[in-house]
Amino acid sequence: MYEAKNSQRQSNLIPDEIQIDYPEGDEGFWYDVELLPLRTRETNAKDRKSPPSRQAIADYLGMDEASCLVCWGTPADRAHVVPTSLGGSMDVRNFALLCESHHKQAPDIADAEAFWAWVDYAELRDSGSKWRQAPEDLKEWLHSQGVNTEMTPREELEFMTEVKFELEHLYGWTESDFSAASWNLAEEYHRVLDAATGKHFGVDKKAATHAWAYHVASQRLAAR
Repeated sequence: MYEAKNSQRQSNLIPDEIQIDYPEGDEGFWYDVELLPLRTRETNAKDRKSPPSRQAIADYLGMDEASCLVCWGTPADRAHVVPTSLGGSMDVRNFALLCESHHKQAPDIADAEAFWAWVDYAELRDSGSKWRQAPEDLKEWLHSQGVNTEMTPREELEFMTEVKFELEHLYGWTESDFSAASWNLAEEYHRVLDAATGKHFGVDKKAATHAWAYHVASQRLAAR
């Protein structure tokens, strides 16, 4: 087999100056950068392919810093309001800021209003968590103003008990609503669960997601 070789010895001489320029007489070698079309990162915010920064989300939400909307904890995750798997976009309006713990509790649903309702509910439920790092003198002043600065004890609940707790405290279900549960409700609940909910953090479905699906199923049956 023929093997190509360079017959000349390698030169190790280093020139004092190197000049690089376009070849003489080659008019088509160069291009005018001014003629290149602009390629912006996005044409419409809803068509973003990457999430906005945490600070951009904080600015949109009117917050001084990127912290959890529920407990003010940091660091905060960028939480989709509607997951991308359910049609949610990368627009800044489709993001909330939640600490890891509350992000893992938030519902993964195709309903932005219900997501924000859950954030309000969790903020009231865990209101004492905001003051964990506060100085004692501030806590004393808050106590004098009737503000709760202590975490409300929340024992570990069995999964369906947690779903029931959320249906009662977020969606206002009463014992009569639970006793009225039927096979039709179970069927409708599974339709909602399959069509309009997602999974996150490797969890098949969260308690908040199941509670929303039950509530929407109940409303759908009532509307019929």
